[in-house]
Amino acid sequence: MSKKQVVLFIVEGVSDETALAMPLEKLFSTEHIKFDITNGDITSDYHGKSIAAKIGECVKRHCDEYKYKREDFAEVVLLTDMDGAFIEAKSILKDESYERPYYNSCNILHKNPEMIHKSHSIKQKNLNRLISLPRVFRTIPFSVYFFSSNLDHVICNNANISYKSKVIEAEKFRKIYYNDPSGFIAFFNSEDISVSECYVGSWDHIKKGINSLTRCSNLNVLLSPNAIRITRDFSHIVDNESIIGEIK
Repeated sequence: MSKKQVVLFIVEGVSDETALAMPLEKLFSTEHIKFDITNGDITSDYHGKSIAAKIGECVKRHCDEYKYKREDFAEVVLLTDMDGAFIEAKSILKDESYERPYYNSCNILHKNPEMIHKSHSIKQKNLNRLISLPRVFRTIPFSVYFFSSNLDHVICNNANISYKSKVIEAEKFRKIYYNDPSGFIAFFNSEDISVSECYVGSWDHIKKGINSLTRCSNLNVLLSPNAIRITRDFSHIVDNESIIGEIK
């Protein structure tokens, strides 16, 4: 039996799948696009196994559920919110009125800054490990891409919306781009969102200063025909030649 060429996206929540699944399915030349929803940020979780092992567990779940073999996977992709992870501790300010982090353009407000700083330290360590990790499950190409401050910030320019609004905004984004892959590519290549055409360069950018609070993403790198791991040919899908020119 031939290899299935599975592309597995590991995401934090249902809204990620809602907003991104259908456009991505149209852009990847395989019928086997899968999403693993972790229901939380595994990069800031300090319990249990190493971050590489946790990624491996996500892959194993899909092997068990769908009877995939290791060689069936074309690649594994982690999509993560930055949550201001690389800002300095002095930019996390105490404010008793905020039970959950409140993201501003240059700081975070929360009733327990020490807890946020601890979470950031763990996230930094795990992301630095993942950025340098070329493969998971021993042989499967791996890469990680960010939304800053988070997915909501990127798709609707508001990093502090309620869960109900997350669902609504994700659905709005899906409706705009589910049948417009060229528009989806253009959005993530726009000056408002893209920070670099280079995988390493995009991560160098997000680690500096308060950049992990600014509105940006490096998903454009994944969408490039010259992507870091797997070459992509979107020319049969994207009709707009100017968009193709932008992402080559």
